[in-house]
Amino acid sequence: MHLVEPLGFTLEDRHLRRAGLDYWPRVRLRLWRSWTAIEAELPRLGEPFFFTASAKRTLWDVEFPDDVVVVFGRESVGLPRDILDRYAERTVRIPMVDPHLRSLNVSTSAGVVVYEVKRQWEKCR
Repeated sequence: MHLVEPLGFTLEDRHLRRAGLDYWPRVRLRLWRSWTAIEAELPRLGEPFFFTASAKRTLWDVEFPDDVVVVFGRESVGLPRDILDRYAERTVRIPMVDPHLRSLNVSTSAGVVVYEVKRQWEKCR
């Protein structure tokens, strides 16, 4: 898991335990000081896909490669417009029954996407 500062939450142990993250010791975490820092490393990290409700392409339209990076924005505002514009061809949305009801938080969205990536990888093996 890669997190980019500034974070909208704290990484203090007591806060994580209270949030129910009993698996936290198993998470391989990398904390980046800025978007610029991680963006420079994207070619080495994997093929990036940027998730936004405004994307034309859905999660089900993408064939995810073995080296993939899924990028989500802040819970409150999503990804910054300049990033979405720069990577417009790499934006993806989670399909919703009613596209005007955006009720998935970042954690749920990440879970949906990660399990779709895993499903595709398992299907190919």
